[in-house]
Amino acid sequence: MSAENVLVHYLRGNGPLWRVYWLYGVIGSWILFGIFMTALNRLGISWGLVALTGIVMFPYSVWILASVWQCARNVRNDLWGNLARFTTLVWALNLGIVGGFLLKALILG
Repeated sequence: MSAENVLVHYLRGNGPLWRVYWLYGVIGSWILFGIFMTALNRLGISWGLVALTGIVMFPYSVWILASVWQCARNVRNDLWGNLARFTTLVWALNLGIVGGFLLKALILG
């Protein structure tokens, strides 16, 4: 399946929740976070790095939120779907807060 088909497949809610949540959501965000932290440690904080991170993380986060929300009904027990939706929203809020702190560090030095 092509990358475009994977994106659309989960956005339409056609995939299993566990896969989009754990593989793409949890493991995928850990990988992106690791890349960002490595760059931050090597290069230091800069407008370019924060902008690049935002360009990558914003669409990724929107896709994860929408995909988890749509796939949340693909479970045997509704509790898991509701928990996945809740934790994904909390993750997105956390991402926004971390982004705010990064901008603060850039602005205030």
